[in-house]
Amino acid sequence: MGEKVSQAQKGLVLEKFRTKYIALLNELKRELVSRYPDRAQRAEYVTDVLVHKAYALDLHSLADFIHTLYLACTEFKEICRLMPSPKEIDELFE
Repeated sequence: MGEKVSQAQKGLVLEKFRTKYIALLNELKRELVSRYPDRAQRAEYVTDVLVHKAYALDLHSLADFIHTLYLACTEFKEICRLMPSPKEIDELFE
């Protein structure tokens, strides 16, 4: 039974992570569209891809999410501030 609680806690931690990143990405989308009106479509596309990956996020797709986040940084440097810290990542696997 203790294992089930542990799995439930892991799910809750992952859900909080997912929710946080979806909110941050939606906020960043508005910022990027405002800051780069000439690249608004690209900013919307890049952030929408990341939001989609965040919605589907689980521990098996975390590496894909982080890699996509890293690649998105090459287009918009502001996205780099959303990179999760090593501590944040470790908490997902505890």
